[in-house]
Amino acid sequence: MSETGLVVLIVPAFFVCFGLLWSAIVFLSSRLSGWATLARHYPGSEPQGGQSWHWTSAQFSWFASYRNILTVNVSPSGLFLRPILVFRIGHEPLLIPWHAITNGQRTNLFFTQGFRIEVSVPGSQRTKSIAFYGKGLADALEAQVGTSR
Repeated sequence: MSETGLVVLIVPAFFVCFGLLWSAIVFLSSRLSGWATLARHYPGSEPQGGQSWHWTSAQFSWFASYRNILTVNVSPSGLFLRPILVFRIGHEPLLIPWHAITNGQRTNLFFTQGFRIEVSVPGSQRTKSIAFYGKGLADALEAQVGTSR
């Protein structure tokens, strides 16, 4: 086989393999972070008005940090979360109703203000901790959820 023929095979194979690997990593992160569990209980479709933040960050676990890839919407119906397009494999949009958020607490990460919430997982005694970063979003969450004492 000529070098040109080999390149014609290798380049498309690289993109296919890269796409499959990327999809597997993103899908696995949705399972390990707890996003998939929350999506089963709190499916969302579109934000219902309110205030939105794009390209924002959240920490779901020590493993899954969603840095600058989320759209977060704080609305009267709840907290809406959706990642950008290339991270959506296995990450269905979430709409967490306010009554499912058990408490909130201000946090700091170096020079960034944040707000940590606990989301109850229906059918279990567990909660899922999620920390959001950015002053404007932290202020909006604190106004909606309050702060645990």
